[in-house]
Amino acid sequence: MPQNNHLIRGRDKLAQQPDFQLVGRDKELKQLAGVLMRKQANSVLLVGTGGVGCSALCLGLQASKNDSEASFDIINKRIYWLDTDGLFASGDPSAMNEHFQKLLRTLSRSKESILIIEDARDFIEAARNNGCTNFINALVREIRMNKFQVIFETRDDDLEVVLKCHSDMREYYTMLDIKEPAHESLTEIITVTSKRLEQHHKITISEGAIATAIDLTNKYRVREMSLSRAQPERSLNLLDRALTTYRQRAHAAPAELTQLNQQLSLIEAAIAGDESSEFLHVPTEQLLSKKSELLQLISQQQEQWQSIQQQLRKCYKNQRDGEEGLIELENALLKQQEVEQAQGDTKPEPETLDQFRSFSASLAAGFESEAISKIRAEIAQMEAYVKENKQAFEQLTRQVNANLCLDVDSVLAEFSAISGIATDKLNQDERSKLLKIHSVLNSRVYGQDHAVDQLADAVRVARVGLKDPEKPQASFMFLGPSGTGKTELAKALAAALFDDERALLRFDMSEYMEKHGVAKLIGAPPGYEGYEAGGILTNSMRSNPRVIVLFDEMEKAHPDVFNVLLQVLDDGRLTDNRGLTVSFGEAIILMTTNIGQPNFLDENLSFDEAVSETMKELDQVYRPEFLNRFNGRENIVCFNRLDLAVVEKIARREIDKLNRQIKASGKNININISDQTLADICQDIYVPAIGARGLPGYITTRIKPAVANTLLQTPDAEGEMLIKYDITTKQLNISAPTKQAVLNPA
Repeated sequence: MPQNNHLIRGRDKLAQQPDFQLVGRDKELKQLAGVLMRKQANSVLLVGTGGVGCSALCLGLQASKNDSEASFDIINKRIYWLDTDGLFASGDPSAMNEHFQKLLRTLSRSKESILIIEDARDFIEAARNNGCTNFINALVREIRMNKFQVIFETRDDDLEVVLKCHSDMREYYTMLDIKEPAHESLTEIITVTSKRLEQHHKITISEGAIATAIDLTNKYRVREMSLSRAQPERSLNLLDRALTTYRQRAHAAPAELTQLNQQLSLIEAAIAGDESSEFLHVPTEQLLSKKSELLQLISQQQEQWQSIQQQLRKCYKNQRDGEEGLIELENALLKQQEVEQAQGDTKPEPETLDQFRSFSASLAAGFESEAISKIRAEIAQMEAYVKENKQAFEQLTRQVNANLCLDVDSVLAEFSAISGIATDKLNQDERSKLLKIHSVLNSRVYGQDHAVDQLADAVRVARVGLKDPEKPQASFMFLGPSGTGKTELAKALAAALFDDERALLRFDMSEYMEKHGVAKLIGAPPGYEGYEAGGILTNSMRSNPRVIVLFDEMEKAHPDVFNVLLQVLDDGRLTDNRGLTVSFGEAIILMTTNIGQPNFLDENLSFDEAVSETMKELDQVYRPEFLNRFNGRENIVCFNRLDLAVVEKIARREIDKLNRQIKASGKNININISDQTLADICQDIYVPAIGARGLPGYITTRIKPAVANTLLQTPDAEGEMLIKYDITTKQLNISAPTKQAVLNPA
């Protein structure tokens, strides 16, 4: 518990979590201990994304003092946590200052004292808002004089505030960047920590459920608050939510009863002749016998479940009545004590020696009146009743939960409900997904088979662990005419690997044409505004390292940007202006450029000739060392100019997409356009310099308005909207749906 000077001793802090165990963080704990044992810069700034475990690491430092292998220097440390909320709770600057000076005196008694401030930004802003900015200077002064050490914990997003709070932060503090644990360590952490969830929910968690939670939270990023934090907290939050949903479902109807009802449904379907039933070919006599057996088992299970429910409800009622009775008895005791105290105040003083001796003896014996003794006996009896009833309730709960175990399907269902991604996609085997990736990409990007093949092969190589561990999973540069599928291929890859196009991190390099564009990517230099905020690229990668990064129209970027990206392509890592390093080892880097575009539009040049001319132009624009980073230029891929057959396929895809949108809105209307009509439209509107980009615009401006007007004027209309095209007038003829219910104009 907090002491009067708002310091919590390390052993008291650890005692608040008796089952605490730090696992999977041996390396980080050793680094932290090493900094604390230094002579210079031996205070620590622990930096990490929310949920990564900075607080657990500090608690692990306290726990490590009990290890047999702990360094004597660490054993000798006196660790304190600051009760920040308690320090600033009064709102009185004088009282706050008095308490702060007192805790400084406590810490200064030994140079081996360590003050841990769990939320540095919270402390700094509370000091400023309460007129106590001297607290920050006082801490730095004490550190400078080597009176004690400080550990500041801060999130990435708050690092700017902490670094700006004092000009000497970098001189006296060593920054430790705590990253998400590697897979093996993460599995160990979740396996150990999930035991606390099992104790809370009283339901076991299968190994498969733990592995699935880790896999899903590593692979996908969702905007839901509890799942947007760092590992290991993401996985633990998913397991906690899955356990809650599973428990609600299991306590509404037991799992055994649910399974029996499912089997009964399959048997009844087979008896009715349903071809989808797995028991269709079983003889009818056996089906009827099995049905009778199931009905009997279901009846027995229902009786048992109803009996347990009645007992649980009875225990709940008894518990509620007992607790209310305790409150009434305690109130009655207080009233009786008040009454007797008032009566005692009015009693005359003992006059005789015998009266005095009797009065003294009653005090010595702890004498209470008969009324109070009776109430106390009733309270003791009621407490025993409540305790006994609680044990009965817990026994029934254990009986209900005995056969419950959180499985893979429950975790998948919970994550699907949160993310909106279908369970079948989440449950798709990674191996199967990689084997199908070629066909999935080809279903969205037409006419660029060579580019799809090369990208799919590179992804497979990386995902099976054959890539260079020091480089991104794949790095490609796409060239070719506009509208041929370069950006679409990047989106298709994001959807194929992560089931979400939003997993694509896109940078339009026309926004980085100036020299200061580098500062936007990795952060401003020291002394410039926004220095502490970091860069867009590095911050995004720290929050989600498993991503596809698309740099669009690279030729527009300032040359200094290429120097930054050289490090990304070669080393797979990048250090921002604050000294925080991000890894691109799990990222796929894609770049597009318009260089050489006229070569592919020149009908006098073959594709191979256009590629040859374009590669010469690339050498004039980009440095050789930059181009060589793309797998020795093997991953510099040129896209074909689209022919009309491909354009027609893209147009058909867009019409199908429109029909899906109409159905999703609840309308039974279908756009019907023949292949010949579509070919005539594409023949007239396709411009090679624009590529396929003109098709969505044409559909949006010419076809969608007709659909919108139909939905507004005849909301009950259904059927087909036939579209014809006059090649002479270049006009569309769109007929209304075949079945309509026209609104009354009045």
